[in-house]
Amino acid sequence: MSEADGSQPPKRRTIVIGEPSLDLAPGTGPIIDPLLIPLPDDNRPDANRTTTAMALPDGDTTVTLADPPSAGGGPRTVVIGGSDEDDLPDPSYTAQSSRSPDDPRGPRVHPRLKARRLAVRQQAGRRRILWSAVAGVFVMISLATIGVLATPLFAISNIKVSGLVYSDQESVSGITASIRNKPILTADLNSVKRRLLALPWVKYATVQMQFPHTVTIQIAERTPVAAFLGEDNLWRPIDPEGRVIDVLEGRPVDYMPIYGLGPALKAGESSAEYARVAQLITALPPALRAIVKVFEVDQQYNVSMTIRISKRGDTLVDLCAARDLDVLQVVSLTAFLNTKVNPKQAPPGRITACRADLITTSES
Repeated sequence: MSEADGSQPPKRRTIVIGEPSLDLAPGTGPIIDPLLIPLPDDNRPDANRTTTAMALPDGDTTVTLADPPSAGGGPRTVVIGGSDEDDLPDPSYTAQSSRSPDDPRGPRVHPRLKARRLAVRQQAGRRRILWSAVAGVFVMISLATIGVLATPLFAISNIKVSGLVYSDQESVSGITASIRNKPILTADLNSVKRRLLALPWVKYATVQMQFPHTVTIQIAERTPVAAFLGEDNLWRPIDPEGRVIDVLEGRPVDYMPIYGLGPALKAGESSAEYARVAQLITALPPALRAIVKVFEVDQQYNVSMTIRISKRGDTLVDLCAARDLDVLQVVSLTAFLNTKVNPKQAPPGRITACRADLITTSES
């Protein structure tokens, strides 16, 4: 309206948000409905502005705040055009948004704001449905893949074993038979590896699957360096770790013999004392090893070895307790034999080399 047509300008009401003098009955204050998420497809100039709708207790006045709060954080003045007359172009707005103050449902929200709120909720629901569908498809594909791989179509039919020399072939075959014709994806290959490592001769083992039907097994066997005679009169080859590799009735000629009454260990068991002796034997230089005939360990685990320096006789070398054996004893003994003993003369009957820094000789 304008003053030219003689009509009166509409009365204006001014409400200061936060004004303590605002005359509202207790419990009947403004009702604020924040809607902070603009619609993605809203191309209006004010699409990025924060919109807040407020309905006053009279049920007939709606306030829309489209600007952010003032920078100072103080009260803001909101000017509402119109008075008791509704100047909205659509007469149906009053019928749709007006309710009695006594209506238990409360003031009605503007239909446009209600539509925007519904659109936001629908968009969030569509996103949830989309992600749920993607997750469901992924789970279905994974289950289908696992199900196919676990069928007899991918059963283990070929097992390749390499590295076996002294290990018991029947024991290895029994272990590999446990996975033959099993689905390659569900076969317990770790169990196969543990059982192989429990075999006395096996030091290392690797078990690998090769799709779709093959499993490869590589074995590294232990290397015996000596064999000791046990109290049961059986021979036991041992590696540098003192692990018994086998139990034999006759003395194996390929390994350094250790006489005495050693423990009756089973294959796979170890002895710390015999491990020290085996490590000393491994450390023997070729020149000294060539003249060593035998080692001996008594019941107190004192170690000695018999060497032949010349054709005139043998020499007994005392190395003392097995727990005190040291590689330096071998080094010192080798130097002593090279400098102090003349192979052309009668060898000493006894050499005491309990300490690397003190080596003595005697005739008996």
